[in-house]
Amino acid sequence: MPRRRDQDLLRLVGQRVALIRRDRGWTQEQLAEAIEIEPVSLSRLETGHRALSLSTLNLIAEALGTGLGDLLDIERDVPEPEHAPDEAELLRLYRSLPNSKQDIVLRLARDLSTP
Repeated sequence: MPRRRDQDLLRLVGQRVALIRRDRGWTQEQLAEAIEIEPVSLSRLETGHRALSLSTLNLIAEALGTGLGDLLDIERDVPEPEHAPDEAELLRLYRSLPNSKQDIVLRLARDLSTP
């Protein structure tokens, strides 16, 4: 059974993960899929009902485009997202495509951006 202060820390880190996830425009389902866990597992992590392994926390940090320290340092202000939620979603979707489809998306974007 975890000690009380450990449970408090799990809850605070989980809340921080949830805050950064929402700031980045991610749903629990999107983040869970990106790090290959079930959404219910992510929900338990965010509420402090399940311990976070360092490897899972690192996957979360990478997916959200933030540092591991940003998730762990609950005293520090949450860093601003690098991209707006729509831009971040486009990047996520683009990165999930195979190279052949990325080429198609790039060509389409170039065509749409020319006056």
